[in-house]
Amino acid sequence: MKREVDERELRRLVAEVTREVTSQAARPPSVSTGPSPEVCAACAEAERRRGQRAVVTTTGKNRRGIVASIAQAIAAAGGDIVDIAQTLAGDFFTMIIVVDVSALELPFAEFKTRLVASVEALGAHCLVMHEEIVDALQRV
Repeated sequence: MKREVDERELRRLVAEVTREVTSQAARPPSVSTGPSPEVCAACAEAERRRGQRAVVTTTGKNRRGIVASIAQAIAAAGGDIVDIAQTLAGDFFTMIIVVDVSALELPFAEFKTRLVASVEALGAHCLVMHEEIVDALQRV
């Protein structure tokens, strides 16, 4: 059975989901009282570090040295590449980089601005987001 959706109702539902995702992301992780404190401490450390990662998505026309230039810009700001995937399709590439931003030498907003400018100077496009934002977008 096909049901027509009222646009106001759809907007209300989207707003409700957005509020829920935002409140979930703002809550501190719950502490488990399991049998192994070492495992819990390891999980807590992994979660802490996970929250200090960014996802960098880059697309554009392929050219010599583009990956090295982007990696150099990340390293110059104090970022550390944790994972990287690149795909070429003809003359075009897409690259997704997971960056540990816990040791950045500048504020995240400045890191993002510099990286986007650096990538645009290479003739490509770049999107930089905290990992938890990407995760929240995937849940919506």
